[in-house]
Amino acid sequence: MKKFMETNTITHNLMSFSGFKSLLIFSLLTESPKSYKELKTVLETNEYLRETVSIDTIRIYINSLVLAGCKVKKIRIGREVKYYIDSNPFELKISDEQVNSIIKVYKAISKTIELFDFLALKHFFNKIAPYISNEDLKDKLRYISPIANIPSELIDELISYAKSKTQIKILYYTKKNGEKEINIKPDKLRITNGKLYLTAYSFEYNNYASFLVSDIRKVVGVNIKPVDVSPKFWTVQYEYLKNDNLEPELLENEKIIKQLKDSMIVEITSEDKFMITQRILALSNKCRVISPKDYKDEIVSCLKKMKECYIEK
Repeated sequence: MKKFMETNTITHNLMSFSGFKSLLIFSLLTESPKSYKELKTVLETNEYLRETVSIDTIRIYINSLVLAGCKVKKIRIGREVKYYIDSNPFELKISDEQVNSIIKVYKAISKTIELFDFLALKHFFNKIAPYISNEDLKDKLRYISPIANIPSELIDELISYAKSKTQIKILYYTKKNGEKEINIKPDKLRITNGKLYLTAYSFEYNNYASFLVSDIRKVVGVNIKPVDVSPKFWTVQYEYLKNDNLEPELLENEKIIKQLKDSMIVEITSEDKFMITQRILALSNKCRVISPKDYKDEIVSCLKKMKECYIEK
């Protein structure tokens, strides 16, 4: 352990190979049914092992898991007999205090985390869920996710189209217009303010727009003959008022234009005007839009409408 703390590197001298093999086989059989041959291949190609093992050796490790309390079952798939762990005696015991801490941290990072990291985190929670005895924590982890009610197949589909820049047609729902088919060219998916958005070029508006993924019903078509697009870029300057000399955490599309005594001038550029507006509103009274004037007027109008919602008639 002392050596690991110094180097932060796993070496052969720091490992119990018997324990490692047992944990590896436990993980594989918990994940899905595996044959002796499949287990043998994994053990022989593992970066820390890379040694030939016999079927009898694998059988010993499986029997050791049985003695530890695991219920190992076998199933025939085609001509192969495969084994899997149906249940095990291990569970995570988490106190109410720890539950609240986990939820608090989860909510905080879900607002700023990258989508791919968030999907990995979601997969991790799904994987450990069967071993969590605290039902309250299970429910909270299941429903606080901003993508909890979005089909994973749709997210994977949109990620694929965004990566390949494929032009598609989506069925999109809004309270004002109901369901409507929209031709778009997906750019990227992002989580903002606890919601998943798809940034895409909209052929209807001839500009970039943000679509709530929870309101995308499905992808209804793919354009196999792409159309060239020339998106308009929006550039907005705002003054950020420093509190206790603290500077904002700038986005990748922001830069500081000028430093003042109690504030700074920041410039943000994006193809997505909606994203800029979200950024301005998120900074609240810490910032003031300077230019362009027409966008400044839009923000003022937006703030007035928000104010009216709180004024009793």
